[in-house]
Amino acid sequence: KQLSAQVGPRKTGLIVFLSRIISVFTGLLFLVMVTRWLGPTQFGLWEVILTILAFSTFPSGVLTYWAVRDVARRQPVGKTALVINQLASLAGVGIYLAFALVSYQTLSSNLAPFIFSVALVPLAYWTQATSALASGYDPAISGYSLLLAEPVKLVLAYPLLYSLHLGIYGVIFALAASHVVQGAYTTLKLMPASSAKVDFARGSRWLADWQVPALWTFTALLMVADTYAGSVGEGGTALVGYYQAAFQIATVVAYSSFLSIALYPVLLRDRSDRLPTEILDFSLLFGIPMAAGAIALAPKILFLLGPAYVASSGALVLLSLASLAILVSNVLDRTLTGRERADLTEVDRRRSILRSDLTFVPAVNLALEGAYVAAVFFIARLGASGGSSAPLLAVYWSGAQLVAFAALVAIEILRVRSKMPFAFPKPGFLYLAAAAVMAAAVYFLGQFVLSPGLDTPVYGVVLGVVVTTGAGVYFGLLVLVEQCGDRGLSVQEPRIEGGRPLVRPILMTAFATMLALVPLAVTGTGSGGAFISAPLAIVVIGGLFTSTFLTLVLVPV
Repeated sequence: KQLSAQVGPRKTGLIVFLSRIISVFTGLLFLVMVTRWLGPTQFGLWEVILTILAFSTFPSGVLTYWAVRDVARRQPVGKTALVINQLASLAGVGIYLAFALVSYQTLSSNLAPFIFSVALVPLAYWTQATSALASGYDPAISGYSLLLAEPVKLVLAYPLLYSLHLGIYGVIFALAASHVVQGAYTTLKLMPASSAKVDFARGSRWLADWQVPALWTFTALLMVADTYAGSVGEGGTALVGYYQAAFQIATVVAYSSFLSIALYPVLLRDRSDRLPTEILDFSLLFGIPMAAGAIALAPKILFLLGPAYVASSGALVLLSLASLAILVSNVLDRTLTGRERADLTEVDRRRSILRSDLTFVPAVNLALEGAYVAAVFFIARLGASGGSSAPLLAVYWSGAQLVAFAALVAIEILRVRSKMPFAFPKPGFLYLAAAAVMAAAVYFLGQFVLSPGLDTPVYGVVLGVVVTTGAGVYFGLLVLVEQCGDRGLSVQEPRIEGGRPLVRPILMTAFATMLALVPLAVTGTGSGGAFISAPLAIVVIGGLFTSTFLTLVLVPV
C-alpha cells in the first residue's frame, strides 16, 4: 500500500484538517459542557490532570519515534511498537502517580480525581502509539478515528454531567470511552502495517537510539508543562482556568498545521525542494483567516464558554498569533526532519544522527520551550505575590508564548535556507489582506447579532453563522482577485458580473424569509405555536440582512 499513490500530500492534509475542523464543533460543545458545569477552579484542576497525564506518556514518545520512520518506509513493525508501548505504560502509571501525589498536596486539592484518572494512562499510551504509527503509514486514518471518537465524549458527557451530576468524574469517564473508540479503530486500520511478528530486538534498537526521541518527548512535555508551571507558580488553578479557556480556542488556529501532516512521510521517501513551500502556502491559506477571525471575535467566542472567561480576550488575541507561529514552525520541523537521511547510515550511525537535523530541530525546540516555561512560572509567582489579577497574568503568559515561537520560527527559517531554496509564499500577503477585510466584517456583524441575552444554544448557532459568513467573505475575495488576474478584468467588471446573476434569487429568498419572521419577531408567537422565540427571529432577520449585503456588495467588490 503506497501512501504517495493513494493520497497526495494536499488531499491527505485536507482530510485530516477537515476532520479536525469538524471536531472543533464537537470539542467546543464538550468544552462548553465542562466549563458550564465546572467553575474556573475545577476546570483548572481538570487541566492540571491532563498535564500530568501528558507527563506520564514520556516513554511512549521514545518508543514510537523510530517506529514511525520505519513504518513510513514500508516496514510492517506496527505490532512490535504497540506491544512494547503498552508494556511501557506500566512505567507511565508510576510517573503519573508520583506527579499526582505531589500536585494534590501543592494545590490543596482532593486526591480522588487524580486517582480516578490513573485509568487514562494506558489508554493514552494506546491512542498515542496508534496515532503516531498512522502518521507514518496513512495520516488520514487519524482523521477518521477522530470523527468516531469525538462524538462519544458528547454522548456520554451530557448524561454524566447534567443527569447524574458526576462532575469531574463524568468528564474523566467520557474521555476514557473516547480513547477506547479511537484506539480500537486506528489499531484495526493499522493491521497491514502490523503484519510482522513482535520483534523485541528491533525494539531494543529503537531504545538504543533514545537521544533524539527523548529530546522530542521532553519538548512535547514542555509544551504542556506551562500549565503545571503556572498552577505551581500561582499556588492555585484560577490562572490556569482563564489561560486554558483562551488557549483551547486559539489551538483551533494551529489545526491548519494538519494540512502539512503528509509532508513528513512523503519527504522521508522523496526529497523535494518545492513541496515544503507549497504546503506552507496551503496551510497559511486557512491559518491566517482563522487567526484573524479568532482575534476579531475574541470576546464573543469566550462568552460562549461563560461570561467569566471574557476577561481572557487579550490572552486569546496573543495566543492566536502564537498559534500561527506554531503552524509555520510545524512545517519547518517536518521539512528538516523529513529530508534528513542520517538514520539510514550504518557506519557511525549514532554520531551521524546527533550531528544531523534530527537532533538540531528538537534541541532548539527544547531550549526555547524551557525558557518559555520558566518565564510562565515567574510570571505566575511574581504576579500572584504582587496581587495581579488572573486574566492579566494570562495575557502576560500568552505574550511569553508568542515571543518563544516567533524566535523558533526565525531560527528554523535560517536553518532551512542553509539546506534548500526556501521563501515565504507570495500569496501569503494576499491572504493577510483578505483576512483583514474578513475580520472587520465579522467584528461588526458580531457586534450586531451576538447579544449576551441569547440562550446558549441560540448564541452558539448565531456565532457559527457569523463564522461561516466570514469564511464566505474571505474565500470570495480570493476567488474574485484570482479571476481578475486570470481574465484581466477591472474592479468594476467582476462586481457587475458576479452580482447580476445573484441579485434576484438572493433577494427573493432572503426577503421572503425575513418577511415571514416579522410577525414572530414582533409578537413572539406564530400561527403554528411558539416553537421559537422572538429573540431568535430577530437574530435570523439581522443575520439574513447582513449576509445579503455581504454577498451582493462586499464579496463581489
